[in-house]
Amino acid sequence: MSQKKQARKSQVRKQTQQKSNTFEFGVFDLAVPQSVEEPQDISRVLTKYIPFGNNNLFPQYLAELKRKSSTHRSVLAQKTVFTSGAKFVTSNQEIQAYIKDVNANKETLRQVYKKLADDYYTFGNAYVEGVLYDGGVNLYHIDATTVRMAKNKKEVYVHPDWAKYNTMKDKTQTIPLYPNVKGKRFVMHFKDYEPTFTYYGLPDYVAALDHIAVDYEIGKWNHTKFQNGFQPSAIVVISGDMGEEEAKKLVKEAQKKFVGEGNNGKIMFIVKNGDTSPANVSIIKDDQDGSWLDLQKITDQNIITAHRWQPALAGIVSSGKMNNTGSEIRIAYDMAMTTVIKDTSDLILDGIKDILNREMGFIAEELLIQYEPPVSFATQLDPTKILTINEQRKMLDEDFPMLEEGNMFLTDREQIIVTRDDDQDGIGDSESELQVTEVESQNEEQ
Repeated sequence: MSQKKQARKSQVRKQTQQKSNTFEFGVFDLAVPQSVEEPQDISRVLTKYIPFGNNNLFPQYLAELKRKSSTHRSVLAQKTVFTSGAKFVTSNQEIQAYIKDVNANKETLRQVYKKLADDYYTFGNAYVEGVLYDGGVNLYHIDATTVRMAKNKKEVYVHPDWAKYNTMKDKTQTIPLYPNVKGKRFVMHFKDYEPTFTYYGLPDYVAALDHIAVDYEIGKWNHTKFQNGFQPSAIVVISGDMGEEEAKKLVKEAQKKFVGEGNNGKIMFIVKNGDTSPANVSIIKDDQDGSWLDLQKITDQNIITAHRWQPALAGIVSSGKMNNTGSEIRIAYDMAMTTVIKDTSDLILDGIKDILNREMGFIAEELLIQYEPPVSFATQLDPTKILTINEQRKMLDEDFPMLEEGNMFLTDREQIIVTRDDDQDGIGDSESELQVTEVESQNEEQ
């Protein structure tokens, strides 16, 4: 075989090995963008839309980050649930009927609203699409990762996969921004003010992107350590004589016993051939867990702080502060409602009310969100003071028979029994005895 053929085969072999290694490890790149900014000179933007991030895929990065960090995802879910509340309430019967079915997909207003809140907290932007019909409007949520703002600020571009935009431009939809309407369609954009950002908003946690990526890497490191890590607590070197086959067998047994789940902390034995020195025991101290635990705490704290969230709501309750009434969680909930939830709720709900007022003629000022705290006050209430006797019996067992006098409170029943009038002349025995005793006491004093 010529040297050229051998060189070619060697090169192909190297390329195959490189591809195999790349495929085998499949490392996910969570590198945090160096900077997140909007182009300030619009004249240099060659596209009709404004890119979001240097590669126009910053929302896609945020979506992937949400799926990788447990702490980050948990806080986002809690913010969305609290913002959505338990239900929408209104005294207007027309609005009550409408919010039960707001689009052709039979979605309720709360379902659409919840998706908008989720996008707002995740991406800093949320988009609702309106489709007009005779006498009304359908409301739809649009995935924020699919929307890019137009340079003229009068419309948006919607594409299912911006990573493949150049090869799939025919999939792009152009929809005007409300109050402009085209083809009976429009989009309303929700975002907060952000300096140097004119077209897009940014999420609260943007300052903690590094910590969110670290949260994912910590979990990945722990998983790799338990699956493939070999961390014995001691190595014992034994002098002796062993053949090659026996040595290979020892290696296979070691791999079988020490690699995999539950094998950390075992002892590794090594047999040295032709050595008569005494056995040597080396103790291995593994102090990495402590540093990783500290890093996890710092990471969680920074993520929660960046979200403007409360540790108690994220499941981190201060030592010695938690009591049977859950007062710390209630205080944390009140702070979150005041500083985070109410502003977001008002921003999105006011926009929806504006659409309903203009397009359907509803006076939607009475449309409100009914919120429910995560910890109920029921544990602090005395059921004997707020429930009738029959209601208490029903709570204990549905099959308990109801009492004739059970539709009253226990305290009222006790008062009736004490002051009951059994005589026809209007004065009971117990009350008569009480009056007689009072008269005798007055005579003695005189």
